[in-house]
Amino acid sequence: MSAAPVAQSAEAAGLNPAQSGFESRRGHASADTHGTARAASPTVRRVTIAPRRIPRDDELEPLMRCYGYRLTRTGSIAGAPASYEPEDVATAEALGWPVRALQTWTPDEIVERAIAAAAVLDENAVLAAFVAGLGSAPRGRQTVISYAWARHLTPDADCGIDGPREVDVTERLLRLALGWSWNELPAHYLPDLEAAAAEGLPQPTDDDRARLRTLLDAIRTHPGRASELEKAVARAKVVRGSDKFQRYGVLLGLGELGVMPHPTLAPSWDRFVPFSERVEASRAAPGGPRSDVPVPLAGWTGEVDETRAARLLAL
Repeated sequence: MSAAPVAQSAEAAGLNPAQSGFESRRGHASADTHGTARAASPTVRRVTIAPRRIPRDDELEPLMRCYGYRLTRTGSIAGAPASYEPEDVATAEALGWPVRALQTWTPDEIVERAIAAAAVLDENAVLAAFVAGLGSAPRGRQTVISYAWARHLTPDADCGIDGPREVDVTERLLRLALGWSWNELPAHYLPDLEAAAAEGLPQPTDDDRARLRTLLDAIRTHPGRASELEKAVARAKVVRGSDKFQRYGVLLGLGELGVMPHPTLAPSWDRFVPFSERVEASRAAPGGPRSDVPVPLAGWTGEVDETRAARLLAL
C-alpha cells in the first residue's frame, strides 16, 4: 500500500453473488446480506436515472421502506417486506430517487466510467473514508474496494464482466449508506465510484480512529480463520450497528488493501488482479467458491502487514 501518484483528469466461474447480497434478479426471490429472503418483485420499471450521491439521513426512511429494510431497536439493519405502495414510491421519487429502476451498462461502459471516476479520487481520501466507515460514516467502507479495483484498471483488463449488466443504482447507493460492502460484482462498484467523485468522501473522527485501533488489535490477537475473526470483531463492538456480512465487508477491505494479506493473491490496491486469477484463488480457498467468505479474506492465514496498518492509523 505504498504511496502512488494520484491519477489525473462474477458471477461467473462459480462465485456466489447471492451470498454477497449484491445480486437481485428480476422475477426471482433474492437474499440480502442481512440474511432475510425478500419476495419476488413485480416487473421492474425502467425510468429516470438515479443521482450520483449517497442518500441523506432524511431520505433513508422512505428508501428503506421501498427496498425492504428496517432499523432494529439495537441500531442494526434488518430485512422487511418491500413496499410497493404508490405513496411510498412517490415519496422516494419526489426526493429524486427512482425506485426499482434499472440502468443497463455494457462492459466497456463500466470499465471506461470506472477508470474516469477513479482518476478523480485521491488515494489518501479513500483510505480516510474507510476509517470513517467504521463508525461515523458507514458509506466509507465500500470505496476502498471499488477504488482498489479501478485504480489499476485498463480497457482490456480481464475484469469478469462478460456482458451487459442491469443495476438498480438507487438500491446500490442505499446499501452504501446502510454500511454494506463487498468485492464480487464489479458493475456495482461504478455507482460508488461516481458518487465519491461527485460529492467527495467522509473524513474520520477521533472515535473512528479508536475503532480502527480496536479492530487491528482484534485481528492481531485472533489470527486464523476469517469466520472466527468476524465473531471476535462482533464481540469487540468495533463496527457500529453491523451484521455478520457488514463485518466481513470491512475485513474484505483490509484484505484488498493488503493489511490482511492473502498468501498467494496480490492485494488489488497494489495491482489489478485479473478475474481468472481471483477465481483460481477462490477455488483453492477453504470452502471453495461457494463459501460465504470470498478471497482475499478466504485463505487469510493470520498475518498483519504492520506497515500498511500504520498508514491507516496515521490518517
